[in-house]
Amino acid sequence: MKKLDLNNIEDEPIEVQQAVAFYTSHTINKVRVTTEERCKHYSILEEVGLLEPLKSVVEP
Repeated sequence: MKKLDLNNIEDEPIEVQQAVAFYTSHTINKVRVTTEERCKHYSILEEVGLLEPLKSVVEP
């Protein structure tokens, strides 16, 4: 799995930056999100190798 250096996050595509922000806020703050939102952002993180595929998440 790829590692992300947050000191260089501005070098990542905006979609990855947004997905990392979403993942962080969802993980730390336990904000309520829809399955569609979660799938959208998690799939971006999976595509770039920052997150293992979540087999338990059902596509919306």
